Amino acid sequence: MIETGDRVIVGVSGGADSVCLLFLLKEYRKRKDFTLEVVHVNHQIRQEEAKRDETFVENLCRRMQIPCTVYSYPVPQIAREKHMTEEEAGRMVRQKAFCTCMHQGKSGKTALAHHRDDLAETMIHNLVRGSGINGMAGIRPVTKINHMCVIRPLLEIGKEEMKDWLIRRQISWVEDSTNEELSYTRNRIRHKIIPELTKINSNAVAHMADAAGTFLLAEEYIGSQADMLYNRYVKQKENTMEIDRGLFEEHLLMQSYVIRKALERLAEQKKNITMNHIEAVKKLAAGRSGSRVSLVYGITAWQNYGTIRLVKGKSATEELRELEIEIFPMENQQIQEKKYTKWFDYDKIEETLCVRKRKTGDFLTVTREGGRKKLKDYFIDCKIPRETRDNITLLADGSHILWVVGYRISEYYKVTTGTKTVIRVHVKGENENE
Repeated sequence: MIETGDRVIVGVSGGADSVCLLFLLKEYRKRKDFTLEVVHVNHQIRQEEAKRDETFVENLCRRMQIPCTVYSYPVPQIAREKHMTEEEAGRMVRQKAFCTCMHQGKSGKTALAHHRDDLAETMIHNLVRGSGINGMAGIRPVTKINHMCVIRPLLEIGKEEMKDWLIRRQISWVEDSTNEELSYTRNRIRHKIIPELTKINSNAVAHMADAAGTFLLAEEYIGSQADMLYNRYVKQKENTMEIDRGLFEEHLLMQSYVIRKALERLAEQKKNITMNHIEAVKKLAAGRSGSRVSLVYGITAWQNYGTIRLVKGKSATEELRELEIEIFPMENQQIQEKKYTKWFDYDKIEETLCVRKRKTGDFLTVTREGGRKKLKDYFIDCKIPRETRDNITLLADGSHILWVVGYRISEYYKVTTGTKTVIRVHVKGENENE
């Protein structure tokens, strides 16, 4: 967790956990050369008590000759304004404080005092909210949060063990009165649920920590397998991801992992992406082509013949492609059709040519004998995603489509030996040779 030359910023609230971590890290500096700093966050929740904690930490750091930076945030106000709980707002401002401190000096690591009891509480919390293996792995010893490296050296040590260690060394700490308030979810787990579990087995917390370690190993292995499938089946382009139908032939568990990874990358965050969203995508993949479902963070999932397209925000309406049109006598013309250059029989055009998007009643001539097909049916036959059909540029003669740009042209307007005048149409900005 710590290498020679590291800069380690310790979060110290003044409670037994963080004070224990601070003293242990100071001891560890005798074995490894690294710098040590402290960050204390005043949440402005307990007023005088919060100020007491702030002063305690500042005085402690002064005696230990360790630099200390204090940050103060009006957490109750932030929680109201952002419509979040005070727990969530507190976590947010703590991360903000650590990031701010980190950016004020050279890069470093943030050390937090989460311990074995916290790990058990997190497992229970995740389980009741709905969690897979990832959530049951609990708190990671080393992780990245907002591009910060966070280390937790005390995860294998229990709360009472730390308190005993401090008492034997006559090291004092302060108690946070809000730790007793049952309005906080974690406090209810800590004071109500954990004690009942330890009545069943006195080693319940230790066993849960062991299980979390096993879940973490399983998560890392499955995650590595999911990464390979993700690279095989998922393609991303700006605010859109496409999941190939082949994924849905893989094991159900691996489908879930890949879908979650795609959603997290598109949303650029993990919070609030649940199994309900993942199952909705699976159900969509097994449903009717063209169907869609709204997910989280403004993400919409579309199904197109088994392939899933994830779009974040409103699917951008593409501008019409600009077409360059030239008219020539047919005599001595060399017709060389390319992807972005097409030639048509000018004499067959009945109305003024129009560059537009699709309308009801549009059709193509698809056979030399004059057989017609509705544009809608052509799109379906070509498996063009429903959400992109309205964005395709068309060259039209009334309702008769000469060219579905990027796809095919109408048989009716093709140049023949009887053609006297031709129109050459090229997509502006594209290579003449393509």
